[in-house]
Amino acid sequence: MGLPLRKPSPRFEADSVGDIRAFLQDFSLEVTRPKLADLEAIRDSAGAGVRVYVSAIPTRPSAELIEQSAMTRKVGLEPIPHIAVRNYTSRDELSGLIARLASDAGVKHVLVISGDRGDSAGPFTSSLEIIESGILQQHGITHVSVAGHPDGHPVVSDEVMHRALLTKIEAAEQSGLTADIVTQFGFDAGGITRWVMKMRDLGVEVPVRIGLAGPTNLTTLLRYAQRCGVKASIGGITKHAGLVKNLFGVSAPDAIVRKLAEENASGVLGNVAAHYFSFGGVAATSKWAAHAAQGRIVLEGDGFSVEP
Repeated sequence: MGLPLRKPSPRFEADSVGDIRAFLQDFSLEVTRPKLADLEAIRDSAGAGVRVYVSAIPTRPSAELIEQSAMTRKVGLEPIPHIAVRNYTSRDELSGLIARLASDAGVKHVLVISGDRGDSAGPFTSSLEIIESGILQQHGITHVSVAGHPDGHPVVSDEVMHRALLTKIEAAEQSGLTADIVTQFGFDAGGITRWVMKMRDLGVEVPVRIGLAGPTNLTTLLRYAQRCGVKASIGGITKHAGLVKNLFGVSAPDAIVRKLAEENASGVLGNVAAHYFSFGGVAATSKWAAHAAQGRIVLEGDGFSVEP
């Protein structure tokens, strides 16, 4: 008769919870057309000073992005607006937008992307052009985020994407801006880890904010994954995302977070943090993220559940 199996020691569980808390301490959130109540929910659950990335929508006027960024600042959060460069008809229009973001919302940090539209409304076609233009520095912007794609790009090869990312970071640093990378969300912790380590191998030492889909239902996740060009399937999502059983009862990134937290604890990923996309709602995402960062979790299988 064999010896009875021992339960995992409390110390081992405490280490895992500690790894998760450490990885999630400086999390950020991505929001689209937030209302005042959404922003107050972030502040109330996660505290003041949280970085909030405000999406730019091609069909909405720039004034709305300024308004939302100013509202974010007013409630005590740090607004980081998206600047989708293909949306702007002229250098003057883009310069005016950055000036207003700086004056009305105290913005010093922006995320620069090319934008979803196939054609350009004006002279700018790539985020690199804006970084090199001097417009950001002219209006007091000191930090720029650029996009990373661990799942690859649906059209552009990995090699070209890596080269472009390196060029943008180098251009930012040469023009006096500090830089970091914000990645698209994904469902494969192993693939994300390999991508970050590839960046480190290429000499990219800037911080990386790893995109994670906040708690929501599977249908919504699949819809956003298809829209954003993220490799996903129902089987893949359920395998990698896990299920929150107590607080929300929907798909959540606990298994991915736990694996990334373990890798982060080993030191191989460098400076990384979590970046949540609030597909299931801003309040639900911020509450889940804040509770997990506080260690209000129960380890289960490969992931964990968040306690109320």
